[in-house]
Parts: sequence; structure tokens; C-alpha cells
Amino acid sequence: MRQLFSNTASSKVAARIVRLGLSVLCATVFFSAACAGGTSTGGAGEKKEMSKEEAANTLGTAAQIRLDEPRLSARLPLAASGPAADRLRRGLAAELVLDGVEVSQPPGVMFNVYLGVPGPNPRRQYVGTLSFFGVSHSSGHVTLPGRTFDVTEQLQALRGQSPQLSEVQVVFEATDGTAESTPEKVGALLNRQAGLRVGSVRLRVQGRP
Repeated sequence: MRQLFSNTASSKVAARIVRLGLSVLCATVFFSAACAGGTSTGGAGEKKEMSKEEAANTLGTAAQIRLDEPRLSARLPLAASGPAADRLRRGLAAELVLDGVEVSQPPGVMFNVYLGVPGPNPRRQYVGTLSFFGVSHSSGHVTLPGRTFDVTEQLQALRGQSPQLSEVQVVFEATDGTAESTPEKVGALLNRQAGLRVGSVRLRVQGRP
């Protein structure tokens, strides 16, 4: 009887340890997604249609960006008129929103995010960093919380003396987190089979239309 009780108690303890381990893994994945320069904007797997108010606040969008190269960019043509464009000219707060960030394996690198202006005089501004600490081969396919970065100052710096911007580029560059890191140096560390992608990128201006 004593042996039976001991085995039963051990099984219960083991089950609790397994549950605790899974909880810690999930917490680690979602905590790291909420750090490194941005804020979380939604739960894992959350997908929702853009409301009329959100559409009115939006300056430009891009969709389905696969991060399988050390340097990638997405064009965001910007609205020249409308509520969002008017508020941007008045200097209201602007945000870069990344939604639907998915990954199936550790990417092996982080990604710095920049806003840039193409053309004969290209320039860019640092926005934040996407990190994936806690994502392991045993994590399976993971949808991370959305990320929101305040880019008010970056847009003002890119616009300079121009009355408005016709488009911007969102640039993703692989990094190992060191000051000497470049996409070329860390390209060999990038796991191109990680299935890392950003479902949508949106530039929006705060305030009601």
C-alpha cells in the first residue's frame, strides 16, 4: 500500500512539473515578443478585421512579409489625403503596427526594424528590434502577439522640410544584437526554414477622424 501511494504521488508531481514547464515556455515566448522597443497589441493567433475607424487612421499597409533573407524591405505607399494624412501633417502621433508574426523554428537571429525613404537621397530611422527568445524546435508553430512602435519622431525626421511623404519602406535587417553586427555577417546564422513571417504591416496615425 505504501509503494502504491508513493507511485501515485510521484505521478502527480511529475504531471505538475510538466504543466509548469509548458507554462514557463509560453510565458517566455510571449514576454520576449513584448520587449525590445515595442508594445504588444494582441494575443497569439488573434485575427480581426480592420474597423472603419482603424481604416480611417491608416496611412499605408503591406501584407505577408517572409523574413527568410538577412535583409528585406516592404513598400508602404502613403495616403496623400484623408483623415490620417491630415492628422500626420498636424504632427499627431504615428505608429507602426506589425500583426500576425508567426514562426515555426528558432530563426537564429533577431531583426532590426527601420523606416526608410528610397530615392536619390535615401535615409532611414531605427524603429525597434524583433527578438524570439524562448522559441525552440519543440515550440511548434507559434503566432506571437502584435507589435506596435511609436514612429512619430522617425516620420518627422524622414519628412524633413517636405510637406508630405508619398511612400516609406519598412526594412528588416538580421542582427545578432552586437554593435558590429551586419546582415552580411550574420546571414549564415539565419534559419531560412524557420517559417518566420509578418502577416501585416500598418502605419497609422492616432486620433479620431
